[in-house]
Amino acid sequence: MVLKKNKFEEFYFKGYYQGIGDFSLERDRELTNWFKGMCEYINRYYPIKRARGKKLIEFGCATGAAANLFADYGFNVYATDVSKYAVREAQKNYPDIKFSVADMQKLFTRTGDFDIVVAFDVIEHLDKPEEALKNSYEILKKGGVLILTTPNDYKHMSNDPTHINVKKPQDWRNIIRKIGFKNIIVRQITFVPYLYRFNWRLNFAIPITTASPYFISPVFIIAQKV
Repeated sequence: MVLKKNKFEEFYFKGYYQGIGDFSLERDRELTNWFKGMCEYINRYYPIKRARGKKLIEFGCATGAAANLFADYGFNVYATDVSKYAVREAQKNYPDIKFSVADMQKLFTRTGDFDIVVAFDVIEHLDKPEEALKNSYEILKKGGVLILTTPNDYKHMSNDPTHINVKKPQDWRNIIRKIGFKNIIVRQITFVPYLYRFNWRLNFAIPITTASPYFISPVFIIAQKV
């Protein structure tokens, strides 16, 4: 895949991303199962399923499946993506959610505006992830929480040419601590792929790490602005 300046527009979503999400409601139902399993794990460290009425912003919303799940949990959701194509297509499927085009690396809203910032598999794609994390800190309220997932720097992660900032978990911890976040939790666990398509309960966390490309082994980062 040849990268372009606006690399996350339609050709990306109909190319590399096609196997992940195709903006169909049928596929989004499967992705909802995936995100429900992830939230079950997050809920061990932050009550993400019991935060009704809080203001949440998601960066890199893609198809909007996670944003819709957060809305079901009772959040006041602002879903954003750097891709105009993704925002347009997601808005068609979820007209009740506020979607907008935004770059996580650029401060675009008032400081202290959100209770939660979420970015699932986003920071590894960014030219300036440190700027994105600083902006996340700025837009969080005092006591607000940052929730991220990102891959470990395993060799096969470079198969996606947009993975330009894959780092070790400890490197992310150091960056986030330097920005000013506290109560930082960094965990890597493993999910078995494909099973989630049948039922969200099959997307359960296995407390091991693996570099195998046949499993999904994300790094979870949860940190607080105090």
